[in-house]
Amino acid sequence: MFWQVLREERAFTLAELLAVLAVAGTLLLLVLPAVLGVLSGRSLYAAARQMAADIRTWQQRALAEQPELYTYEVQFNVTGETYLLMRANTVVETRRLPVYLDLEATNFSEQVLRFNARGAPLAGGTVTLREKLTGRRYYVIVAPVTGRVRVSPSPPSSWNDY
Repeated sequence: MFWQVLREERAFTLAELLAVLAVAGTLLLLVLPAVLGVLSGRSLYAAARQMAADIRTWQQRALAEQPELYTYEVQFNVTGETYLLMRANTVVETRRLPVYLDLEATNFSEQVLRFNARGAPLAGGTVTLREKLTGRRYYVIVAPVTGRVRVSPSPPSSWNDY
């Protein structure tokens, strides 16, 4: 009897295994774009938030550290997908965007955001970040008078005022 049980063991056929793999592969192909879209959207938002935090930090440093001796600015390199945090015309830090993001555009004069002794920007403007795969955009917006920095999925309402 024991030997009969061993001989009657069942196994999966090659056709059954291929059918399961085909169904799993199809489900993966359906779900993968949605998952990648969510992940890329989150990373785009995180990059925009990081840029806004860097700009705010530079504003605070301009306010706190002898501004009459130093100039504080953020230089945007649209072609190199980087931005530079500069103090007294010297690069303090270089920030590089992830390869799947574009620093698409900025409307700051000469691609540079400069701060005065009160930590306010000399002029307001907007930086546009774009996700290469989906084309989704986020905007880092610096208000001209107050220096308020915010991140938005849509351009500022007064886009032409900057």
